[in-house]
Amino acid sequence: MELPRRKPDDVYLPDGTLQDTIAAFRQRTDCHDLRIAIAYAFDFRTRMLPYWYVDKRMAPCSVRTLGEVLHASGFKHIRLVMQQWTPNFKPSKAVLDGRPLDILMVSSMQVHGEPSYDLVRDAHQLGADRPLILAGGPKAIYEPTDYFELEPGVGADCVVTGEAFVMLDLLKTILDGRQSGDSVRDAFERTRHAGGLKDTPGLVYLSPEATPDRLIAVNTGVQRLLRDLDELPMPDAGYRMIEPPHRRRTLADRPCSPKKVGKLSVISSVIATHGCKFNCDYCPIPAVNQRTWRHKSPQRMADEIAHIYETFGIVEFFGTDDNFFNNRETVVELFTAMANKRLSDGTPLGERIRFYTEATEFDVHKNQDILPLCKKGGMSAIWFGIEDITAELINKGQTEGKTAELFKLLNTLGIEPMAMMMHNDGQPFRTPKGDLRGVANQARYLFEQGAVSYQCTYLAPAIGTRTIEPMACDGMLYDTVNGENIPLAYLDGNHVVASKSTKPWERQMNVVRAYATFYNPFNTLRVIRNWRKDRLAAKRLLFQIIGQIGLLMTAPKLWRWSRRLKKGPIKMWDGLIEAPIPMIDAHTGLEVYWAVERIPSSLLPQASADEAPTQRDSAPVRPSNGNGKHIGLPIVGPQPTFVSK
Repeated sequence: MELPRRKPDDVYLPDGTLQDTIAAFRQRTDCHDLRIAIAYAFDFRTRMLPYWYVDKRMAPCSVRTLGEVLHASGFKHIRLVMQQWTPNFKPSKAVLDGRPLDILMVSSMQVHGEPSYDLVRDAHQLGADRPLILAGGPKAIYEPTDYFELEPGVGADCVVTGEAFVMLDLLKTILDGRQSGDSVRDAFERTRHAGGLKDTPGLVYLSPEATPDRLIAVNTGVQRLLRDLDELPMPDAGYRMIEPPHRRRTLADRPCSPKKVGKLSVISSVIATHGCKFNCDYCPIPAVNQRTWRHKSPQRMADEIAHIYETFGIVEFFGTDDNFFNNRETVVELFTAMANKRLSDGTPLGERIRFYTEATEFDVHKNQDILPLCKKGGMSAIWFGIEDITAELINKGQTEGKTAELFKLLNTLGIEPMAMMMHNDGQPFRTPKGDLRGVANQARYLFEQGAVSYQCTYLAPAIGTRTIEPMACDGMLYDTVNGENIPLAYLDGNHVVASKSTKPWERQMNVVRAYATFYNPFNTLRVIRNWRKDRLAAKRLLFQIIGQIGLLMTAPKLWRWSRRLKKGPIKMWDGLIEAPIPMIDAHTGLEVYWAVERIPSSLLPQASADEAPTQRDSAPVRPSNGNGKHIGLPIVGPQPTFVSK
């Protein structure tokens, strides 16, 4: 189910393309007054460990970047609406700078998919006067057709399966064909019916030949990536567009003031690097990045963080990195620049800010000699995707000895080691002393070795990974529990939604018990007792408090789910099902099938395997289940969900 990649010599946009497109937009006079709302969907059922503290304290980088690109292109009326702060927002009620919306952009993660559907449905309440509806974000990238038929005749107009440039290129294509008196939606429909969208890679939209009882989507192919991340505008305008927190259905007269932004989004998410050299079968990140490695220039990175700190007063920065220590040279260059950067008052940047990131234990251990440089440049915490110390689940070079050695060094330097673990069917809850296979044993060991925070999720297939198809065909994925579909919010890693265990309710409560092994009053007392000897004692105490509050929020929710699992019945998927809305390649007209055995759609003319498009990565292909049944992606929520076949 992995996303494909373009040919190696065609992965990137030509350098300067984004900047040239932005400059061309600035010269236009026909679109700068369009009213655009960018809504970030949020499902409050996901408010539990390990997310509850950060989810309302950090404005997502993706929607800010999109707003900044549009602002740099000359658009004057843009508002970023974060549902975690404005949960009652209704596009049908929105008036921006005196006029209704012309364009609604909805961005969503997989777990926030259902609120994003509600935003699309609500926009349709305006009937013929509704805005052009564009969907994007991880949910749209992996399952684009979910947005087309939320109910008869209700759905998004187009889905963007790429980064900010794809959205900008789409708007250019639409507006180039706009005629006098046209709404943006009128221009889109004219362009769609004329076939004008097919040369913009990274789009999915309904075929002009589709009928209400025979829906077919058109896929324009895989996006080209922005190679030079310095082409992105400096982070600034995105923060100035944020809708202030309120519970009204309408938009406020003005966005958040710069002075209030730093109090609302106390952590700034920043793009530093993209890519990871590992190829874990449960992770979609390498495929969506087309196996590339990208990063900002050292000076740009230092200038960006300094600007955000001095403009908005934000002190904490989280690098949205997939594996920051993926490349040693990149880390050295970035943190040399940050260590040497001085603020306007002459103070070193690294003394004022706190930089957080994600990395693998293997890579950080291998490059531990540069950690003092990182600390000087402001690095204060690293989240490690260890998953399993014994490496029985996945081997990324982690060992018991490396964990102890590395965590000791990090504690000495004042860099907080944050552990991210993964429980699974084959892992016992507790094992005898000296045996670290048990999830509780690992939680205790990590605390003793100096981990400041702890995350424990349950292994389940993520959309866009190679684990989906095998788990579905092996009868591990839950279809329904107690007669109800699995909510998309429950695909958060916290809820057991895929297991062969005969007692999944016990596996579910193991997650709660593992958290309680790390976050508890006894460990809090141990932190206080060692206060004078521990450089990170204050942070350790803070996370113990946050963790225990989070545990009080999390335990009742997961206990209720465990009761449902116990009550049952649990119905499993016996394989994969045919995609309810098939996709065809925009240029060949043949069905798109990526990284899975080709299963022809009953709605489409059949092509032989030799004729079919092969836009696939080198991921292994699993055969069909042998009974002649078509296989596609299992429906895991109230709406059909699938990845391109």
